[in-house]
Amino acid sequence: MHASEIERLIKAQLPDAEVTIKALEGDGNHYAAHVTSKLFLGKTRVQQHKMVYEALGGRMGGVLHALALTTATRRTPDKFTTPSEEGEKAMSQQQIHDLIRKEISSNDIVLFMKGTKQSPQCGFSHQVAQILGRLGVNYKDINVLVDPNLRDGIKSYANWPTIPQLYVKGEFVGGCDIVSEMFQAGELQDLLTQKGVPTSAHPTTG
Repeated sequence: MHASEIERLIKAQLPDAEVTIKALEGDGNHYAAHVTSKLFLGKTRVQQHKMVYEALGGRMGGVLHALALTTATRRTPDKFTTPSEEGEKAMSQQQIHDLIRKEISSNDIVLFMKGTKQSPQCGFSHQVAQILGRLGVNYKDINVLVDPNLRDGIKSYANWPTIPQLYVKGEFVGGCDIVSEMFQAGELQDLLTQKGVPTSAHPTTG
């Protein structure tokens, strides 16, 4: 079992996790892993380890012979939260909106999604990520699952009730249905060209 597969499985279960894996001496199935996640907050060490083992889906002792595991709770807030001595304190809606505005103004393409481009956590997010991948564009993916304030904030920011949400050059393009329809019609490709966003897409849209 490769280290990359271990990391993928852990991040699929713990989307915000930072995973460091080191191969140990052996036959290639012995690893040391350190996992940091906000989802560990309030959990005992045993519970944290069980969360990782559950993510590995019973592979421990099977294809994965041994895993020396350490875990830690991410106490440093990400860009959508602010710290307090009692823990993490949610930002106001205006602060969330300001940060969203900063992200979409400083990146040509931003996809607010469930999960990441490498590991989408819902079918609709997966579909939009696939479309952007087929177009060969560079884009910033922002995982709304890491913070419920962000998940709610992006909906109120665009006055749009669903996720994912795609932004191109600061403009809200739409959710999965609209993006898919535009892609099939060639309109999304035209929009990217008009906005001066480089692509390496194949000429077909199907």
